[in-house]
This record gives sequence, structure tokens and C-alpha cells, in this order.
Amino acid sequence: MGIFDQVPGFDALPPGWGASGASEPAQGGGQIPPLRASGGRVATSDFSVRELLVVEQAGFRALGLCLGNSIWKVQANTQFRNTSYELTDLTGAMYGAREKAVEIMREEAEQLGADGIVGTRLEISQLADSGMLEFRAFGTAIVHAEGHSGYRRPDGRPFTSDLSGQDFALALRSGRRPLDLVLGCCVQHIPRRSLMTTLKQAMQCVELDLFTQAYYTAREHAMERMSAHAAEVGANEIIGTTLREESHVWGDHIVEFLAIGTAMYDTGKPDPNFRIDPTFTLTLDD
Repeated sequence: MGIFDQVPGFDALPPGWGASGASEPAQGGGQIPPLRASGGRVATSDFSVRELLVVEQAGFRALGLCLGNSIWKVQANTQFRNTSYELTDLTGAMYGAREKAVEIMREEAEQLGADGIVGTRLEISQLADSGMLEFRAFGTAIVHAEGHSGYRRPDGRPFTSDLSGQDFALALRSGRRPLDLVLGCCVQHIPRRSLMTTLKQAMQCVELDLFTQAYYTAREHAMERMSAHAAEVGANEIIGTTLREESHVWGDHIVEFLAIGTAMYDTGKPDPNFRIDPTFTLTLDD
């Protein structure tokens, strides 16, 4: 008995539909097998239908949803200083945890024979212990349908990127190649105001100079480190840069500043033969 035979009312299908629920008649009463990737593995992805079709139109196919994770205890050892300074141990830990998660994700893509990963997402969640964080990396591994391996990194490993399927296809059309998901971070201690200063400024609209400088400096460090990461992999531009600020498990006066984007190599040679056929879509939403 197939799994669909257990669904109430499933026998009330239109004539010509097989027991598998596919839109083709089942031959000899058998079920139509699912589409599988190489090696007999079912192809999975987090693509929307639009992304899947655009990626296929660009000459690629999805191999599988890859993931990696790393669990770290990130304890803040602050000093009793009323100034702004970087917590270098925490910065290193946040780097190391993300790199481990991304590397595991990349190794999964290598096992599938992928050319790269698109749609990468980096997530952090707090576990039961208040000082423990789980770092996760998700993305869809893709491979060129005709076996062209020139889309991988110069070292032959799959590229990583947070580009959507549509953005990936458009980047290829413009002559750009994704190399790596690059990031820079800085965990900064934000100084507290003294009691006297707080009382003086209670009824005033004034700039908090220490806070301004602390936030500015930390963002600059994150951006510079992201740019240095891109230079290491041979990129000449970064697209889709986003800036995030979170305190995670440390409280209000310790903030991580994260800059993240996709390092690209612009070949300067747009593909004249590559095109994406437009599709007219009429939404029924208000």
C-alpha cells in the first residue's frame, strides 16, 4: 500500500491520474518515481518555483539543500572601563563559529559534486544555557547542467553566496561570477554613562558622543574585515552587503556588528547569449 492510499478521499481523483498523484497516467498501476539527483538522492532545495525555473534557465540545476552548524559558548569577559573597546576574544569566537558552519555546508556541497551554493542564510539561536549559541548555515547546492566547472572558485571548491536564484542568474548575465560569502564582525563594548552625566542630560536633546564613536568605529572594523576577506579570495567587488547589530546573550552594552555580502569577480564580459524569458504574473491578492 502506498502512502497516498492511506489518505481519505484520495480515490476521488480525475480519470487518468495515477495513484502517485502525478499529472501523468501511472503505467500498469505503478507509482511514478520521484525526480532524483545523481547517486539516487532526491533533489532538495529551498528555492521558490520562480527561483528554480530561473536557475534552470541559466543552465544550472539544484542538487540539494546543504547545511552546517556549530555550537559555541560565548562568554563575555568585560573589564570595568567606562570607555569603548573591542572584545577581541568574542570577535574571534563569532568568526570561528560561522566559518565552521559555512565550511561544513561547503563540504556537503562538495560531496554532491556542486559548483556552488546560492541563497545562503546564516542564523544564530540561543540554547538552553544562556551562554550557548548555535550557528547555522543553509544554502542550495547547484551544478552546471552540462558539466562546465568554470563557475567554481579558483581553488576548485564550490563558491558560496547569499544571492537569490534570480540575482545569481542576472549576475551571470552581466559577466560576474560569485566567489564566496564574505563577512566581517566586531564585538564592541559600549560605554555606560556616569550617573552625573545621565542626570545632566535627562531633560536635554544632545548627541551622545561616546556612543556615536563606538558604533561608528565598530561598523568600520566590520566593513574593513569583510573587504579584506573578499580581497583574499580574489574578488573585485562585493554585492548585497547588509549590516546587522545584535547583542545576543550579552546584554545592552555589548553589541556585535556584522557586515556580510557576496564577493564577486567581474569579468567585464557580459554574456550576449544569456537571456531570461519574462513571465507575466497576475496576483489575486488585494
